[in-house]
Amino acid sequence: MKIKSLIFAIIFSISVSVLAIAQEGQPGFVILLKNGSAVRGRTLTRETSGQLRLAMTETASGEPKSYAIIDVEDTESIRASSSDTDSILIKLHGGSELRCKEFSLNGNSVIVKLGTQSRIEVRWEDITSISFNG
Repeated sequence: MKIKSLIFAIIFSISVSVLAIAQEGQPGFVILLKNGSAVRGRTLTRETSGQLRLAMTETASGEPKSYAIIDVEDTESIRASSSDTDSILIKLHGGSELRCKEFSLNGNSVIVKLGTQSRIEVRWEDITSISFNG
């Protein structure tokens, strides 16, 4: 009986590890929270209340199946998934675009990290959309 329990525990551990690895490689947004945890999703929008809505799973038509509502004050940073080809596209009023790997939130503005030393502050009112460009 102990052997069956041990085998079950090993299989369970392997399956949980595979799921965690699969989620790590998923393209999309990674929101790092101040409490040290991370939330991953494909679509990021800002609610009229100022909170962020991150769709974590979507239907075939692109409608959110599950999502998280995150308070801006709880976020540390927002970045693209770990792939070198993945980026975040921020479209601004007037047709300008910014591509970045990471940005952070500061009240009514977004601080876009463009390189190791360069950052640009953009007001939410100037942003038309933020999308994952994988």
